[in-house]
Amino acid sequence: MELRPRRLATGSREAARSASAEPLRILRRGRGGQVLRRRRLRSGLLLAVPLCALVVLGGAAWGARRYVRHSPRFLLRRIEFSDTQYAPAADLRRVLQRHLGRNIFRLDPVRLGHDLEERRWVKRAVVKRLLPDGLFCAIEERVPRGLAALRDRVWLVDADGVPIDPYGGQTQDYSLPIFSGVAERNAGRMRLQIARGVALVEYLQESYPALAKEVSEIDLARDDRLDLHMNKGGAAIRLDPVDFGENLDRYLTLRDYLATDFGDGAYVDLRFKDRIAFRPLVASNGNRGD
Repeated sequence: MELRPRRLATGSREAARSASAEPLRILRRGRGGQVLRRRRLRSGLLLAVPLCALVVLGGAAWGARRYVRHSPRFLLRRIEFSDTQYAPAADLRRVLQRHLGRNIFRLDPVRLGHDLEERRWVKRAVVKRLLPDGLFCAIEERVPRGLAALRDRVWLVDADGVPIDPYGGQTQDYSLPIFSGVAERNAGRMRLQIARGVALVEYLQESYPALAKEVSEIDLARDDRLDLHMNKGGAAIRLDPVDFGENLDRYLTLRDYLATDFGDGAYVDLRFKDRIAFRPLVASNGNRGD
């Protein structure tokens, strides 16, 4: 008798497969959830570490800032300046002395520099903190380069045409020519005029020091010439506004001769190439004055 295996029905076979696969799917889902939870926990820890570090650093920075801004160790007790030749040290110190006893980290160095620059003799000022309780002020001074007739007074002026201080009192020892004819109402033109006058004074002091000592006034009113007036009077000397030395050597050689034969003269003009124009004084009746 032959025994044959019993064939299961198609529906029964598929049901058996589904029944055996279902536990596997359940197991896989469980393991996947555990892995996902582990990954989420790990990511959360990775984010928490830098956040905690930021909180710690922020707290430390806040504490340090509070300490330096409130500690008596950083109260201003000393103020130092760079060496100055013209700006009065006592005047500069008075500007900052009112801040003594204040915390140096509560003071604004830029603002303090601006306060110093409001003083007449200060061109530029840079202020820095000196730990633990000081300030250092680097001062760039305005250097007197001439005297200018401004606002019915004579002022010391620098090379930029900025009035520094009225002439007299503590400034009366400066021996410099006076700039006249300055356009006071036009700041730009005034700066150009004074810059030209300063350049002329420096040129004369370097190349013709004896003549420079004789000059009492430089008329800057005209752009096409510069008029020199001497301490002892005599003819005014008209110079080229660009080439100061045009014909100057020749004139200095002939000056005594011209004064002897023609008198003081009204002016001598040196602006023409290889030619000196001399105009004698003329009396009111039209004759040459003696």
